[in-house]
Amino acid sequence: MAGFTTTSGSQTVALPSDKPIVNDSLDPYVPIPTKPWNARRVAHLYRRLGFGASIDQIEQGLQMDPSDLVDQLLDAAASLPPPTPPSWADWTSDDYTGNNALITQHRRDLRDRWFTEMLDEGVRAKMAFFWSNHFVTELEVYGCNAYLWSYYALLNAYALGNFREFVKEMGKNPAMLVYLNGAVNEVGEPNENYARELMELFTMGEGNGYTQLDVVEMSRAVTGWKAFFNGCYPPYFDPAKFDNNPKTIFGVTANFSFDEAHDLIFSERPDQVAHFITGKIYRNFVYETIDDSIVDGLATTFKDNNWELLPVLKQLFKSEHFFEERFMNTLFKSPVEALIPVFKMANANSVTHIDPGWWSDIAFYLDRLGQIIFGPPNVAGWPGYRSWVNENTLALRWNYVALVATYVQQNDQLRDNLRTLAKTVSDNSNDATVVTQALVDFFIGQDLDTIYADAAVGYFKAGIPEGYFTDGSWNLNWDEVPDQVINLLKYIARLPEFQLA
Repeated sequence: MAGFTTTSGSQTVALPSDKPIVNDSLDPYVPIPTKPWNARRVAHLYRRLGFGASIDQIEQGLQMDPSDLVDQLLDAAASLPPPTPPSWADWTSDDYTGNNALITQHRRDLRDRWFTEMLDEGVRAKMAFFWSNHFVTELEVYGCNAYLWSYYALLNAYALGNFREFVKEMGKNPAMLVYLNGAVNEVGEPNENYARELMELFTMGEGNGYTQLDVVEMSRAVTGWKAFFNGCYPPYFDPAKFDNNPKTIFGVTANFSFDEAHDLIFSERPDQVAHFITGKIYRNFVYETIDDSIVDGLATTFKDNNWELLPVLKQLFKSEHFFEERFMNTLFKSPVEALIPVFKMANANSVTHIDPGWWSDIAFYLDRLGQIIFGPPNVAGWPGYRSWVNENTLALRWNYVALVATYVQQNDQLRDNLRTLAKTVSDNSNDATVVTQALVDFFIGQDLDTIYADAAVGYFKAGIPEGYFTDGSWNLNWDEVPDQVINLLKYIARLPEFQLA
């Protein structure tokens, strides 16, 4: 069994075998005594599909049928209107007149907006973030705020929509046109960059059903689209720059247009697309090692539903496979998945509780942890999984989670929320051990070995004389309780279990 160890002790966290035991399926999960619908499974769903759950959301989820809850979360996300454009959505470089401070501020505003959506909405924000690491662009490369907005809006518009249309629209997006050199791809001077990544990273997977000739011919088919990032002008199609001659892609010859060439990938290589994309969804939301039988089923659903993402997501998140114990707490949290949920645990919302300056701090912490918003390292995106936790980043994670917890501690309403949390999860117990165990379960959804469970109780009690616990006078109405909860969370954040979602 795989695991990892930190300086907090010799404890390791076991992950599933690289060869999963196939004893479950894509059939909808139906609770049974040996696989109950409990708080851990509700929290598992919210952690994977969003950025964690408040205790209120967990309690509400427990009152629902699991499939109904999945439908509610995904349908609500899919029915959200497109993001409302900011005032600067179509600004050109002339509108900024060299005002670099304003350029930077608008970028920060959009970054903070995404953080807000991660906290307040969750599901569409999580899916949009997932696709930003699939259809990768880097703000540093295209450097235009209007293009940044266009890219962000597209990620949200298609996050749970039709993948085939998503791919076509992304290829025309100005951020992508500049990033992968589509804007300089012209008749007589084809640039293969976008065509190669379209097949290798965006649709089929490396070397999976295409040849170098297909890349060359695809690059000819997608000529003619222009975007000038220096001026931040809208993208457009220039017929004079289009290669208006027959191309042969996947053995099929025609004078393919941009859209027709993209459609050809789905008509001529449906199996490759379906397996590659559903496999990537599986690795991101279930486990790093693919279960072929599950991905086969998802791929069939993907094709049968004309490349709509929502049926695939519903099938996966409703499945008995997804709710298997062995997949819970097995994905390494990305930095944003480690920090944003700290606010969620305290039932925070951006309007009432969040100081806008906190988002700038979060962005700084993410930068130090290797996850710059709108700035993946390269076209392949963040590698994720084990790469997020290493000897250089682990101690920083501990520190930054503790700092975010301190922000929570400074807000009176959030302090009250922590007290309510402790009362709710422990049934208002006045036994510090019971309260600690209940909070640990809420924070990480796992049992701790005895040595760490005992230490957790010690951290929860810290600063309060033991006599108050032994004589029964301590209770969850004490003024110190919110600080006790935060002290416990800071300890939990240093354990291996906290790094897993």
